Amino acid sequence: MHKTLRGQVLKLVIVTLLLPAAVIGQEPPAESVHWAYSAYFGTGWYRVAGDRDVYVVRMTPRWTLSEPSFEGSGKRSVGIYLKTPVSVGLDNFSYDDAIDAVDLDNVASISINPGIDIEVPVNDIWSLRPYASIGYGHGFGSDISAWTYWAGIKSRVSFQSGKLNWALLNQAGFVGYTPNEGPDDVIWPVMAGLEFNYPVGAPRSDGDQLLLHWQALYTAFRDDLEFSSAPGVELPVSDQWEVGAAIRRRDSRIPIWFLEFDMLGLGYRFSSNGNLKGISFVFRSVFDD
Repeated sequence: MHKTLRGQVLKLVIVTLLLPAAVIGQEPPAESVHWAYSAYFGTGWYRVAGDRDVYVVRMTPRWTLSEPSFEGSGKRSVGIYLKTPVSVGLDNFSYDDAIDAVDLDNVASISINPGIDIEVPVNDIWSLRPYASIGYGHGFGSDISAWTYWAGIKSRVSFQSGKLNWALLNQAGFVGYTPNEGPDDVIWPVMAGLEFNYPVGAPRSDGDQLLLHWQALYTAFRDDLEFSSAPGVELPVSDQWEVGAAIRRRDSRIPIWFLEFDMLGLGYRFSSNGNLKGISFVFRSVFDD
């Protein structure tokens, strides 16, 4: 009975992460985007051309081998992080049956992508973060599997203006997959954006401070991301906008049961041509994700 209760509570935690993005689910008649890209999109609900829904849950266990630091005069320590994103795609998500939506029978795909991030402080305000990951995924209900991989570099330049801390973000890289059947595919996202953190309310008794975090990001795809609306009909997406907001703590993480988060919030994504829109979850800075 205890194990059954624990399993239901675990389902409830996952559902809680998905609930703000849930709509009355219906099974899509065709796959709208290759499931190998689910890790790139992250946790959330995404809609293609108004009639194709994609539901994704991504968890990313990570381990810190060393912390970055910059002491001036060229003295610096490099941060090294190991992480293992696990992405699960769901066939459908029904608000009326949210708990049972997180069920093995409803899992459309799963992929695991171990990787490494290396944070290099260039000076006291500028950091670079090369990253790379490679893994394997499988689409259920078919014999299709795929190697999935991505690599690139991120940049963050931080500024302080009174109580406001803000940063300029940039990223360039590639995301791809090699299936056991069919052709390979690679997309080349290039991102630029801003993020802000501002204190809210009085500090806690331990001195920690609640912060309001918000971000605005623009990503261009050098090669269009192609979605399928119907057999033989491709919908190109050449860019993506994202705006989001979250709450965070300055000196600690936010605990929820056995999980801990850098921040908790929501983001809205959309393409300029209207072919893609979605609600994503903001769990950490784009630079650290």
